[in-house]
Amino acid sequence: MIRFAAPLLAAAFALAACSSNDKLADNAVTPALNQMAEAPGDWSALDGMIGRRPSESGLIEDSPISVDLNARLGPSAKAYRDAMMAAGPLTRQGHLLVAKAPDAWLVLDPEGHAFHAGLTRGGRLEEWQTAGADVPRPV
Repeated sequence: MIRFAAPLLAAAFALAACSSNDKLADNAVTPALNQMAEAPGDWSALDGMIGRRPSESGLIEDSPISVDLNARLGPSAKAYRDAMMAAGPLTRQGHLLVAKAPDAWLVLDPEGHAFHAGLTRGGRLEEWQTAGADVPRPV
């Protein structure tokens, strides 16, 4: 019985080592960044939404930013979407596009394919923005 236990223990240790939570091994070679990222979508359609409310234009639900916005907001996406339905028209402020509602706002940087969004819930401001971007809050 003992001679069977040693191989079983060795196999258990090997399996435990393989199931570590690390996504990459220490010596893993990753592809170049331009091979990992998809090309950003075409945000030129956002210009056609200027002067229109997000509830009319589909800015929040069905536009070039929708997928990225939903991914970044995660579980807060529905509350944010609902709040932005009360937003005024999308305006141009310099190179930025801005939409504001009483409890939410969105600033878009079409040139940088980046956004900054905010939502006030329960008296607390929650903010999200494109990773690595420096998009300001609305004025």
